[in-house]
Amino acid sequence: MFLRTYVFILIFVIATIPDRLHAQSESSGILDSVVLGVLAHEIARDDEGGVDGILELRLKPLFGRDRAVEILPTIGGTVNFSGGTNTIYAGATARYRFANSFFVEGFLGLTLHDADVPADSGGLDLGCRLLFREGAGLGYRQQNHALGIYLSHISHGGMICDQDQNDGITSVGLRYSYHF
Repeated sequence: MFLRTYVFILIFVIATIPDRLHAQSESSGILDSVVLGVLAHEIARDDEGGVDGILELRLKPLFGRDRAVEILPTIGGTVNFSGGTNTIYAGATARYRFANSFFVEGFLGLTLHDADVPADSGGLDLGCRLLFREGAGLGYRQQNHALGIYLSHISHGGMICDQDQNDGITSVGLRYSYHF
């Protein structure tokens, strides 16, 4: 319940961000992009399923846009529309543009989830509440709009928890982003 409330608050904040945050001047805005998407939830196992909605905010690159790889601070969340595990996360996205309109990106960060720990009723056992989140994508950008495919995975990798269980969740889907 907490994570769903957080995601809805995040959506509200995004919808009401004043124009001055992404003013016409490249240097005056703090947002790089807003990402919306749908992911097939947990494709590697049968413990959970359904579709996740994803909402993500990316801030301007840490070291400017004159680098081959841009590093963007990122926050976001997922809501599973079938009652499965929801998440909130924070970390950094590394984006590399090639061939003018194409890009590859990777994400590394931490996530919190709302599945029962040590195991939920569906049998999914993530081990602990705080997990690593990794992701990778490939996309096409035309002016301010981008569309891409994305793969993400959350788990503790045996490093965060002392738990033996580490089912993890792997999801794949499509994402649209609007770039300021």
